[in-house]
Amino acid sequence: MEQLGDLYFELSNEDRLKILYKLQDTSMNVTNISRELNITTQECSRHIARLSTAMLVERSPDGEYFLSQYGRLSIRLISGQRFVSDHRDYFLNHTLERLPLEFVSRIGELQGGKLTNNVMLVFNLIEDLIKESQEYFWFIHDQYLPSILPLGAEAMRRGVTSKSVELKSKAPGRNLNSIRPEYINLEDENLFIKLWHDGKIIPHFSDEVHIFLYISEKEALVAFPLTSGGFDYIGFSGRDPTFHKYCYDLFNYYFSSAVPPDPITIDEKINSRLSKHKKE
Repeated sequence: MEQLGDLYFELSNEDRLKILYKLQDTSMNVTNISRELNITTQECSRHIARLSTAMLVERSPDGEYFLSQYGRLSIRLISGQRFVSDHRDYFLNHTLERLPLEFVSRIGELQGGKLTNNVMLVFNLIEDLIKESQEYFWFIHDQYLPSILPLGAEAMRRGVTSKSVELKSKAPGRNLNSIRPEYINLEDENLFIKLWHDGKIIPHFSDEVHIFLYISEKEALVAFPLTSGGFDYIGFSGRDPTFHKYCYDLFNYYFSSAVPPDPITIDEKINSRLSKHKKE
């Protein structure tokens, strides 16, 4: 614990942190570091000395400093803490408690995303994601957005495929069976049925949903649950490759953990949907 305390003490200084981040991609001498950070060479030398004693940086024969392997690893490991710190207000009200440890430790990979604090903007981003998809759109959610139906039909006609993780619950609001005819016509309904039989729509079901996530081949959006339970759908979105890879892996984790529907259950849902259209 003493060594860990010493490490955190060295990292607690903003200028020393800035020096470490400056040295991530290149080696530099004291003069150039001080100029880049707008601090005096004396201050810079003092910080470099501390970082050297802590074995976070090393000095080359020509007088330039670079991150040691220990320093490089330390910076990588604090990226998650930096991301959480940058979005402290968000994580005061949202929890990662149900997230697998692998994805908690990788949370810094979301740094390339942007926090959207307006739920209507989040829903607009989801609609745009589906509209722009060319290969696939996948989603994990606790309930449907009505606009998904017509947008999904349009996307499927472009050859887009879909996977989902949804709640098993049949509680009100969890599905759109009762209002489907208001959003799509019978032709679109039959399209969805055919695509399901063709394996181009693959739903999986789970007793619980721990994440709200939409992803296409281009971009992704992820929102974490509230500490009080449920979702407010406020979250992070982006096209950064590292951000996208995190969301891609997260989807596949939950998709592989969920179960495909029983064919009889699917037939019941299909018949229910068709009967709603016939009544219309």
